[in-house]
Amino acid sequence: MKTYSLLVLFIVFTSSVYSSDLSLLSSEKQSYYEQQQNQIDAGYEKLRTDWISPINLKASTLYEKSASMGMRDVRQNLSVGVAQDIFRSGGIEYAIGVAQAKKNADTIGMDKEIAGLNQQLISALLNYQKNALLLEQSEIRLKNTKIEIFLKRKQYEAGDIDITLLNNALMTQSGELKNNTAIRFALAQQRLEALKLTDRPINSLTLPTFTLTPKEEFVNEGWSVQYANALVQSTTQQYGQLKTSYLPKLTFIADAGVQRFEGQTSALNDYHGNFYDAGLQLSLPIAYNSSDTLQEAQAITLKQRASVADTKRQMEGIYEQSLSHIESYQRLITITNETLKFYGELITATKAAVNAGYKAGYDLQTLQNTRSIEELEIKINEVNIQIELATLYFLMRHSQKEPL
Repeated sequence: MKTYSLLVLFIVFTSSVYSSDLSLLSSEKQSYYEQQQNQIDAGYEKLRTDWISPINLKASTLYEKSASMGMRDVRQNLSVGVAQDIFRSGGIEYAIGVAQAKKNADTIGMDKEIAGLNQQLISALLNYQKNALLLEQSEIRLKNTKIEIFLKRKQYEAGDIDITLLNNALMTQSGELKNNTAIRFALAQQRLEALKLTDRPINSLTLPTFTLTPKEEFVNEGWSVQYANALVQSTTQQYGQLKTSYLPKLTFIADAGVQRFEGQTSALNDYHGNFYDAGLQLSLPIAYNSSDTLQEAQAITLKQRASVADTKRQMEGIYEQSLSHIESYQRLITITNETLKFYGELITATKAAVNAGYKAGYDLQTLQNTRSIEELEIKINEVNIQIELATLYFLMRHSQKEPL
């Protein structure tokens, strides 16, 4: 039967992987998220300078003819004008702050999405590793069922047992064969899931070892909490920008250009030359519903602040649940280790009995196989722990300098 070796995941020239690292993902996904980052950067630059007014270039030609006198005038004008706010009661600073806050929120949201894909990839690889161990267990169980069927058949043929016990042994083997097939199907599925996310060959990969992060750090650095905090900053800046839009602002206005005028009535009416004007404009908008608009914006900000606390509680719940699962797996490992001690003593005694001719070799072989199954059980639970730790790891933000 086909055997499945455990996967080894090679991490790009280093032994570290970061939750929002693109290097493990396929080239198509890398290109997509690099473009997303470029889009976020471009959006930031656009918002950051949005308060700067455009320069208006105007050109006109006007031809006039009097119906009564039959006179004709030609006016041509070319000018450059600007109306730039130079003071908005803090609104300019808030406008820049809105741009920065949006960039931070969008970047965290994108990194959170990348971390989710990395988590899917690592989870698929860990589950592949787990199922490879389960398959090895199944193969050993099938060996035991063959021994059991052989012995029960001999006993049945000798008239020592009835058909029920032989049938039970056959049914046990049938059940294990079905389980074996299901595990192979799961292996193929997990391999496919990994190949959807990465271009790297998965037959020669080794997985990093994940460790438990302190609860406080996990909660505060959780992607969901980081994103919620970023949204708080964004809504706070937006509220400040809205508030200042109802306060006085000072605008610098300037216009300069060249004008040409030709009048038919007299040459003295002709004019060719430059012109300019400049000044300051102080304005104070008065809006009937400004108070209601500000209250609505403030309510949104307060609601977003409250969501941070809710998100932290959710992260605490996730951490406690994973910790409970990890402790359960550790208890199972402890129990299995105690069982293995018993099997060690039993195998030693059985081996002596076989050598002395008191026991059949089948008994020893069955016990040795069962011990191997229990040893694999420890490895399976160790992988279960790594699955839990990997899930926690990819739910939080990590410094690019932080090793795994």
